[in-house]
This record gives sequence, structure tokens and C-alpha cells, in this order.
Amino acid sequence: MVNRRRAPRTDTAPPFRADDGRWQELLEIAARIFARKGYRSTTLQDIADEFGVLKGSLYHYIRSKDDLLFEVVRSVFSTGLDNLRRLAGSEHDPVERLRAVIRGHVLYLIDNLVETTVLLHEFDQLSDERRAEIPIREYQTIIAGLIADAKADGLVKPDVDPQLAALAVLGAANWVYRWFRPGGGRMPEEIANQYADMLVDGMLVRGELRPASGLR
Repeated sequence: MVNRRRAPRTDTAPPFRADDGRWQELLEIAARIFARKGYRSTTLQDIADEFGVLKGSLYHYIRSKDDLLFEVVRSVFSTGLDNLRRLAGSEHDPVERLRAVIRGHVLYLIDNLVETTVLLHEFDQLSDERRAEIPIREYQTIIAGLIADAKADGLVKPDVDPQLAALAVLGAANWVYRWFRPGGGRMPEEIANQYADMLVDGMLVRGELRPASGLR
């Protein structure tokens, strides 16, 4: 378990000094090792060895291993959330925005496979304080809002629960990280398009089924 007795943070500045330009490299290395070995089995010595520094030199950047996990999770989560907000805020109707959000989310997962593996596997390893800093339910809120809007417009079946449907969409889409491997039989765009069509079409009233728009 992480140490929950450390002194509380008194500011919002990141717990590191990245003035030598190697901070992003450190995050990428930490993410790879966390994804490969798991957070609990990873040591700071593992990370220092791959980073090419003495273990003590890591404290130039961080205070603890928990700091590294938090920064990996925070970075991939916040960038993905910005991506979803941008797609959800387009001028298209809510069904097409929902398709775009699902496609964009799947592509983001694939493009950031290592970091999203850490996010989805290791989020619960963060301290309570750190987990509270990440609005993890915001993905569900965005998707549920689009489904509710489409339902209000008569495009989605009246018995669809937007919150439950949003959880189903995220559960299906997020699982991509478990099986996708670069160089496999399907291209990322094909996977993203099929996920969007399958997940959205199952909610629509029969007369609203239609090919996806030119948002791809």
C-alpha cells in the first residue's frame, strides 16, 4: 500500500524539477515499466536503471514512486478527456457526435496503448488523495449527455438509460487495450469505426439507423 501519512501537498505545482528536458522521457520509461511489470512490482531502481541514472538522482524529479504513477495517469487521462470534449462539442447532431466520441476514444486508446494500460490497470494503486484529483467519471458524463440529447430528439430508443448505456460503451471501448496489438489483422481506423457503429446503432430507434457520417 502507498503511504497515506505523508505531509499534505500545500500547492498545485508538480512534485518535480524538469529543467533538463528529460521529464517526458522519465514518464515514458515509468509508463512502460508499470505496464510491463505492474505498479507494485516496479521499483524506483528499475526505473533509474532504464533512465540511466542512479536511484538517488530520481529525486531530482519526484518525491516517490506514487508521484510517477500519478503523473502518468493524470497526463493520459487529461489529454484523452480534452479529446472527448472537443469531439462532443462539434456542431453535428448528438448521434454523430456520439459516433465521433467513440471513434476518437478508441483511437486514443490505441495511440497511447502503454499509458492507457497503466491508467486502466493501476488507477486504484493511487492514494485516495491522488484519485480525488482526477475526475474519472467525466468520460461517462460526456457520453451519457450525448445519449440523453439523442434520446430527447427521438433518435434513441425510449427505454435506453443514458448512464447505463454510457457505462456499456466505455466498458466495451476500454477493453481494446487488452487485446489490440500493433501489426495485427485490423487497422485502428477500422476498429474504431466498427466499434462506433455497433455501439451506437444498438441504441437507435429503427428508422434512425443510417450509415455513419463523413466524420471519419
